[in-house]
Amino acid sequence: MKVNFKLTEYQHNKLQIHLHPGDGLEAVAFGLCGRLNTDKTNVLLLHELYLLPYNECERAEDFVKWKIDSVEHLLEKALANDYAIIKFHSHGIKDSDFSKLDDISDKSFFECVYGWTDSELPHASMIMYPDGSFKGRIIDKAREFYPLYSTNIVGENISKTLYSESILAADFLEFTDRNTQAFGDKTTKILKSLKIGVVGCSGTGSPTIEQLVRLGVGELVLVDNDKGELANMNRIYGLKMDDVNTHELKVNAIKKHIDSIGLGTKVTTLPFLVQEKQLVVNELASCDLIFGCVDSAEGRHYLNLISHYYLIPLIDIGVKLCADGRGGIDSINGNIHYVYPGSASLLERNVYSSKRLADEEVKRTDPEEFKKRQVYFDNINVASPAVISINTLHSSLAVCEMLSRIHPYRYNENRKFDSTHINLCDWDISSISVSESKSRFFSDNTLGIGNKQPLIQIP
Repeated sequence: MKVNFKLTEYQHNKLQIHLHPGDGLEAVAFGLCGRLNTDKTNVLLLHELYLLPYNECERAEDFVKWKIDSVEHLLEKALANDYAIIKFHSHGIKDSDFSKLDDISDKSFFECVYGWTDSELPHASMIMYPDGSFKGRIIDKAREFYPLYSTNIVGENISKTLYSESILAADFLEFTDRNTQAFGDKTTKILKSLKIGVVGCSGTGSPTIEQLVRLGVGELVLVDNDKGELANMNRIYGLKMDDVNTHELKVNAIKKHIDSIGLGTKVTTLPFLVQEKQLVVNELASCDLIFGCVDSAEGRHYLNLISHYYLIPLIDIGVKLCADGRGGIDSINGNIHYVYPGSASLLERNVYSSKRLADEEVKRTDPEEFKKRQVYFDNINVASPAVISINTLHSSLAVCEMLSRIHPYRYNENRKFDSTHINLCDWDISSISVSESKSRFFSDNTLGIGNKQPLIQIP
């Protein structure tokens, strides 16, 4: 049973403060988790955290006891919403294992959980150590224990912990040696373990994909519904004239290119729009990180929703090159936005407008109405110029943004680089931090809810 666990940096900080208040005594907390549950993937997503008050439990240096009545309200919520339950408790000694008392406690508690929820799906128990690291295990309905596969902590930084040494001990080819010199063995291994989605595989998507493969990323999910055309030959790495002549899908042409490189990257291709298929949502939801390389407001909005519902960091890349119509250039601008669950959304950052989002939805869902109202739409069919060197520059900065979130190498904290603007005509790069989201689309009520997806409408 391969189960992953995800939580936000903010949730992790609250949990660490509560479980390790400095008195050396064990404490306990509980989490309600949304789920991603498919044939291939089982992920627990921390939706709501309940910190059991110290005065409602008996605490000592090596055990903590509480009454089941204290969490009855959580069991009711789990039953009503098909949430998973995670029990957290603290250990004062780093890397100490679950004790016999922990085994007895977990079997007793989760027998009650399964009795209340009447579900076959797994729940989990976690130990948190003073440094904030975890050891976790899964409990099935037969009250058997299985090791947790991984934990992702998502926020201004991205932390992924794998709990199987056999996973970390994978053979690394000679091509990773110089990556290791720059970012260290740990970061190189994390890259190998990552599953990354790239939505939009043309202008900025193609060079992003090329870099991820050369960095040794283990698995890629490529999403793009277009076929390769002659107009794409100036900017898609690996696209050949044979692909253009046979009308090959972009994702298939790029997969052939990646396979021919021979570095062992696993590739899943999805020739659809994000908003068209539940399969696409499920595959992207199982990723550790998503690169958004789309021009549409609708595509960006859906990716932001997936990021929020499934606790996945999103890096959005946008490039705008304006020609003056006389063979020259008026402006070259680009933006790289790092979006993590709970941060200001792309809509709040003015990457797109509500009007454009509505216009594009009309175009996709009601073509006849779109034709009638086309005069009122703002440049919705206008294609922008594209130049491979400009696209690759922005993609490179976006990949470096990812690397810094995994392995912070900048002199300043990552929070100062949530939104980066590039003006090539002024040869200027500037970055700012962003605030928390205040949008109704991205509230705490929908954070980490997983498959419930109230606002992703898939036909």
